[in-house]
Amino acid sequence: AYVLIGGKYPHPQSVIPGGLSVTINITVLNELYQRLIKFFDYGQKVVGLWDDVFDFFLECNPDYAKVGARPATMIETGVWDHPDYYDATYKNCDTWGNARWSTPGVLIDGELVTTSLKQINVGLEEFVEHSYYEKWDGHRFKTDKEGTPLSPHHPWNKETIAKPGKQSWRDRYTWDTCPTWDRNSVEAGAYARLYITAKANKVVSRRFVEPTGHSMILHVPKHNMPATTMEWHIPKVWNAFERNRARAFCIPYSALVALDNWYMAMDFLRKGETSMSTPFTIPKKGTQIGVGFWGAGRGFLTHHLIIDDGAISNYQILTPSSLNASPNTPWGTPGPYEEAVLNTPILENVDTGNPDKKFKGIDILRAIRSFDPCMPCTTHIQVENSNYMVTREVTTCACGLE
Repeated sequence: AYVLIGGKYPHPQSVIPGGLSVTINITVLNELYQRLIKFFDYGQKVVGLWDDVFDFFLECNPDYAKVGARPATMIETGVWDHPDYYDATYKNCDTWGNARWSTPGVLIDGELVTTSLKQINVGLEEFVEHSYYEKWDGHRFKTDKEGTPLSPHHPWNKETIAKPGKQSWRDRYTWDTCPTWDRNSVEAGAYARLYITAKANKVVSRRFVEPTGHSMILHVPKHNMPATTMEWHIPKVWNAFERNRARAFCIPYSALVALDNWYMAMDFLRKGETSMSTPFTIPKKGTQIGVGFWGAGRGFLTHHLIIDDGAISNYQILTPSSLNASPNTPWGTPGPYEEAVLNTPILENVDTGNPDKKFKGIDILRAIRSFDPCMPCTTHIQVENSNYMVTREVTTCACGLE
């Protein structure tokens, strides 16, 4: 989708910090529309396919509901700002954040505990007890810009100090840090946008997307296939299949948000509102802190920035992969990948006499890839009542191709 519409992914040339690098006119918007409408048919097909596949698997063996299972504990900053509300200020971020087409929020075991971007920000911490990094000593920023206390482990206080070493599962075993929210291990994904938005029921513009508090209704217009109304329901159990089912619904969801914005862009064009950027001057004196609340294709994404006398002095990025691949917390709670794998039964047929011969690790693969379909992984499994270790490496994505 990003390539077909933007021409390049990541970092399309047309969208840059501060605005757009292209001039918008009726021709450009019509070209965009012709590319966009293809996703309405595609989204219907993907949702129908994945619905059938997952229902079939679960009917054949209900234990598939245990694959990749963990509590629905996740985080999302929300994306897709509404032009009538967005002003880019931290002071008003709770207002413009809740006006987004994707609502920010945190779920803890399926319960929505906040939709406040400020609360999401101040609740973030990163730990390195099990990572190849040194602990940092500083606590430069004791509060956010509103005076709310910050942890010394908050990204604004973080320093990245590499400490390579030997892998030890009891000590340090990853280059990932351990990000938490309010000391909870939270997962992230495109599916979190759908789940939290449906649960929060706060979307302002409901021309095509309609959260209900327990579901998300999508009104998909006609292209080659007839117009239809689709509904995603918040599942009773959160597992690998439900992550992928929700991700499938995210295709029409994202396309419909784009269509809503296309109509708004046409209205702005008719009114003569054609500005492509907002003037901004970087302060040359003093200390400035800021945070970008956005999302990648994989979900939650924040950029925490410090500027001293006009120059960047610290830049910390918290990615969705950092959240999902998090190691154990300092108090022993596993990260999302780890917890999902620990809860996963081995359902494939395995020759216990020679497990290394036929074991594929497909259930582990399903658990990990449900968080991120592009994540290469290596699985180490110890055979019960033995010292025998089975290792399976899976690198089926195209990330490393030249």
